[in-house]
Amino acid sequence: MQGTAVLSLEPLRRFVQAASLAVNACGATEPPLQLLAWQLRTLLAQDDWLPAELARPRQGCSTYLLYADPVDRFSVVSYVTAPGFRSPVHDTGVWSVFGMLRGEHRLRLHDRAPDGRPAAADEVLRLRPGEVLPPEPGRMPMFQIDNPHADAPGVGIHVYGGVLAGLQSLGFDEHGEAHAHVFSYANSWIPNLWSRRHGPRPDEAGAPPTWRALPHGT
Repeated sequence: MQGTAVLSLEPLRRFVQAASLAVNACGATEPPLQLLAWQLRTLLAQDDWLPAELARPRQGCSTYLLYADPVDRFSVVSYVTAPGFRSPVHDTGVWSVFGMLRGEHRLRLHDRAPDGRPAAADEVLRLRPGEVLPPEPGRMPMFQIDNPHADAPGVGIHVYGGVLAGLQSLGFDEHGEAHAHVFSYANSWIPNLWSRRHGPRPDEAGAPPTWRALPHGT
């Protein structure tokens, strides 16, 4: 279901709670990524919880913050691409779990060459609605994402081992030259997961009551 009204944020709230427990259990080490992947598949099985405002591509692609852990251990975002968009190769330096809610994304995964640049892509995978990229514990590949469709946006749901806006990330051009990449979020409001209200009734500033404002400077 892809209507504009948000029926309930309960699926996202349950996912965040489950992911928090998984991250809490592992301390400072990498969390059980296979468990997180299973939890993400459960979230992706429903398509009635993501606000329409967080599923629209702007200028090629948009990253919308859905949840940020209070101490930056993990975050959840919607990664939305316009038809035909292709990202540069990125290196976030943290673990990640990628899933697909709507449309399709093609992921090229690169290992690091000895000089730190991306090696040739050793995997090219397609993600369709409900699918999750099988995570490999201990591996943090560089990645490139494109939308192979000519007429439909792609909406991915990604979980990262940190808050993207605070990460020192690298992007690579077509020649493999590195440049600093600064992530920013396209939304000024994020879902208030602890509200039990339903539907798109607006409140101040036109934001649905299930959102809360992002801090200035994020």
